Amino acid sequence: MKKTLILTLLFPLFVFPSSSFTNEFSLFIKPCKSCEWLTYPTPFRLKEQCEIARQGIFIKGMTKCLKTY
Repeated sequence: MKKTLILTLLFPLFVFPSSSFTNEFSLFIKPCKSCEWLTYPTPFRLKEQCEIARQGIFIKGMTKCLKTY
């Protein structure tokens, strides 16, 4: 009984794994004009979370949040 319940709950993850994790946002940091964009190692599921992290980084330079596919 428990195995059947667990399998039915996990079934959507096996069927739709790529569609459930595609809409993530990454935080990009550029410390100087001639430098390349650096990516924050942990992606964010919501843009609001990315923007909050962006406001908490105090680096001289530019930051942006972009959707990753």
